[in-house]
Amino acid sequence: MAPIMKKQTGRNDWFRNSTLATVLTAAIAVTVGTAADSHAKSLFGLYPLGEVTPVPLLSDKALPYVVPQERPELVVEAGCKFLGKGNIPQGINIPGGAVWTPCLWVFGTWRAAMQTYESVGPVGRNTELVTRLDLFANLQLTSTEKCIVGVAPLDKNRFTNFTRYSWESHQGEEGGRSELGTFIRTAFCEGDLGSLFPNLDPKGTKFVDWGFSVGRQRIHFQEGIMINDFLDSVGIVRNNMHAPGISNIRATAVYSWGSIDRGAPSNRQRLNQPGGLYGLFLQADDPTTTWGLDIIHVDDDDNFAGGDSVNIGISASQRSWTPWSRLASFNTAYRINASIADETDNSLSSDGVLVSAEISWTPHSSDDVVYINPFYGFDRFTQVSREPVVGGPLAPLGISFASPSLGNHLSELSGFNTQVAGIAIGYQAFWDNHRRNLVLELAGLKDNTRNIFSTDGDGTDAAAFTVQFQQAIGQHVQLQLDGFVAYLEGRDNGSGARAEIMVQF
Repeated sequence: MAPIMKKQTGRNDWFRNSTLATVLTAAIAVTVGTAADSHAKSLFGLYPLGEVTPVPLLSDKALPYVVPQERPELVVEAGCKFLGKGNIPQGINIPGGAVWTPCLWVFGTWRAAMQTYESVGPVGRNTELVTRLDLFANLQLTSTEKCIVGVAPLDKNRFTNFTRYSWESHQGEEGGRSELGTFIRTAFCEGDLGSLFPNLDPKGTKFVDWGFSVGRQRIHFQEGIMINDFLDSVGIVRNNMHAPGISNIRATAVYSWGSIDRGAPSNRQRLNQPGGLYGLFLQADDPTTTWGLDIIHVDDDDNFAGGDSVNIGISASQRSWTPWSRLASFNTAYRINASIADETDNSLSSDGVLVSAEISWTPHSSDDVVYINPFYGFDRFTQVSREPVVGGPLAPLGISFASPSLGNHLSELSGFNTQVAGIAIGYQAFWDNHRRNLVLELAGLKDNTRNIFSTDGDGTDAAAFTVQFQQAIGQHVQLQLDGFVAYLEGRDNGSGARAEIMVQF
């Protein structure tokens, strides 16, 4: 159905422009003000942008013990305190040799945001006050055995199903909307057979240390490019395997039978029974690199949600290598993700390859991060499954492609269009012992369904400049301000601003 276009009023125009200007002005003021007070910087005192601290030599004198800051208490701490002090409670002997010390912890996150935006997702402008609440109960039995249940009483994990009040809406839903209810976002138990039944291996020499997890849980591989969803699934993992030149090998097998969501928000479909998801995930560490090989097969017996498909991901990550130690410490990650459709390509499952790189470094004597993330898509790569409110396969590559997972705002640039060449270049600066940070990012997409060097014909080229500022307040509260402007070829340009408060308790 075509979206309902509404004439913008002068009041709303003032709100949008003043909010965006406030976000950008505040970010620039914090940046310039802090940079002016710092020392030992280069490039006219702007690099590094955040705080700089001399790197001291190791002292040969005894240093006093630093008492940690008073820990924040959780809503419920029954049986024992989370990260608390004191004696360990007397445990309960379980058949098999395990000793359980049950502890129940209840905690959560409340988010509320005022946001206005016009971007690549919905057509037209949206202005809304939106909120969400995530509550969790963690029954901790041992350090490895636990059960977690998470509910969302204010939303249904869909872009149009958040408790909110809209002043402008491309869907014509102005006014208030309530989504009060109980949506179970996660519910699973996990443990380790060796810890659960220690009598099977009193000396710790047998091959019995197998981890397991069953229930509705997050499945996240290849940084979310391959899959990023909460699935009804069971998984088995074996860690600490060795080979010549390899310090650790981890193998994980996963079977999922439900909650498998495929496609973008506009065409999302859930895989129905019969069918399922089968995954094998391998990771190995050598002295310089962490290697990953991930394979997922989706069995769609009734061809209702896109047909059978296979996804393969290969990754290589290197951390903190310093070719010029006086300048920076580098981190790199290279990924190749391929999707193969068993039937004819469709919007839910198609053939394609997405090649990406993540290159970042930390300036000397600073905790700032500079990142350059290029990517290129051959044909049309599709994810295996994704949680409805998170971004698409491009979301891990830059904040301009990521969703805040709150309300109807998806992302500044499309995170689902993989028939593109693109790049995200950003800088994250830190102040006040990491309690304040600022991200400046420039991102762009070049449509490669035509000749990548061509400027003729219709396309979906796009570019965006995004600013994100975060400030911790006390031990429980975080303030976040976002603003962006976007050029969208063949469409109205985008712009928006957000002010969000998050409370963790």
